[in-house]
Parts: sequence; C-alpha cells; structure tokens
Amino acid sequence: MQPVALSYCYIEHREARVARLFIWFAVALACQAAVAADLTVGFNTDRPPYVYLDAAGNVAGIEVDMARALLARLGYGMKSEVMSKSRMLPALKGGQADIVMSVHGTDEPGVYYSDGVVEYVNIAVSRKADRIRLATDTDLDQYRFIIWQNGWADLGPAFAARYRPDAQGRFRDNYFQSSTQDAQARVFWARRVDVIVVDRYVFNWYRRQLAATMKTDDEVEYHDIFPNTTVFAAAFADRDVRDRFNAALKAMRADGGYQDIVNRYR
Repeated sequence: MQPVALSYCYIEHREARVARLFIWFAVALACQAAVAADLTVGFNTDRPPYVYLDAAGNVAGIEVDMARALLARLGYGMKSEVMSKSRMLPALKGGQADIVMSVHGTDEPGVYYSDGVVEYVNIAVSRKADRIRLATDTDLDQYRFIIWQNGWADLGPAFAARYRPDAQGRFRDNYFQSSTQDAQARVFWARRVDVIVVDRYVFNWYRRQLAATMKTDDEVEYHDIFPNTTVFAAAFADRDVRDRFNAALKAMRADGGYQDIVNRYR
C-alpha cells in the first residue's frame, strides 16, 4: 500500500504547484494590465504653449507633458482627447473621459478636482513706445485692452466687479475679449488695442509664431499688476485616482520634475 500513498502525495503536490503557478500567472497578467491601462484625458488645445496641436496634429504642450508624466508615475498610459471646454465636464460625467484638464470647481458625485496643476502668470503688456504706465490693475481703466474670453471673471473679485458685463451683456468701452488667444495676440500686434492681458508664456509663444506674418518686434513692457496667478486643476471620475494623482504632483514638484517640464517651453 505504501507506493499508492507516495503516488497520491506526488499527485497532490504537483496539483498544488500547478495551482500556485496559475495564481502567479493570473496576478502577473493583472499587474501588466494595470500598468498598461490607458486613461482618457480631455484637453482644450487653444492655449499654447500649455496645450496645442503640433505640426503632426498631436496634442502637445506643458499641460500635456505634465499629465503624461504624472500618470506614468501612477502606472497609467494616457490617451489624449481634444474637446471644447463646454464638453469637458459632460464627457467626464458621461464616461467618455477619465480626466479633464484645466478646470476648476468643487467636488460633486462623479467629479473630483485635483490640486492645482498648471499656473498662469498673468501680466499686462504694452508697446514701450506708447509710454503706458500701469501700477495697478485699476490703471487699465484708462486704456483699451484685450483679454481672453470671460477673463473678467478670472482676475479677482475687484477686477470682476469693474469689468463684468451689465444686465444686457454689454462690457465697458475699453474692455475687449477674444474667443481664441491667437486672435487676442493678433488684435494687439495690429495696434487695435493699447494693452494685452495674457500669460507671459502665451504672449511669447504667439509673438514668435506670428512673426512671419505680422510685425511683432516692437519693444514691449511687462506690467506685473495682478497679485495672484490663475490656477487650473484636473477633474477626475475616480476619487482614488485623484488622490494618488495629487500625491504624485506633490512629489514631482519636490523632486524638480515639474519645473523641468515647464523649462522646456521657455
């Protein structure tokens, strides 16, 4: 009877080894799938160098590189999706996107906002030959200026109180806004306004891009009259992913990875 017992034990041990191998293989596949998983991220592309379409038609820019690097730290790939700002939150809530960038708001079911990801340093720019003096943002009241669409709402409550549209939707005579920042820059370089209010990186980007078709080599003055930066976050469909993203963002700021990305676009 002894040989039978040995044979039974051998079969039992072999089956245990097979079971352990199967479990290991399943775990390995699951880990591989987790690492390889892509999250769909929605971008609005009208803000170079933060987000734009490159010559090959691919989404590129500071914000794109930032999102890709942060998700890589979490073990995710990234699938970019171009969408209008008005489509972003509906896409997130409807499951067409896992993350949307450059938004702000407060958490609600199915929409969880990150810490600030991208910071816009807004300044006023004038032509040096015009000898414009701007000590505070109230000095803009004396000049025609152009800002991005709905910019009146982004620069603090005092600015909003002065420049919000009236009940009929009309703005003050010296306030102009543009639906695209390309058009905003063109209006300034065409001398149709005295001042442009814009992020410094955006201004310099369009100055270089428009140089082939417009005169953009006038000496300019930068007026640092806005006390606060404009900060945009990302919104997530999954709260746990948001929390891990925040931790990765904090680590990337601390280890210099964040500034390295910004420096590529100076």
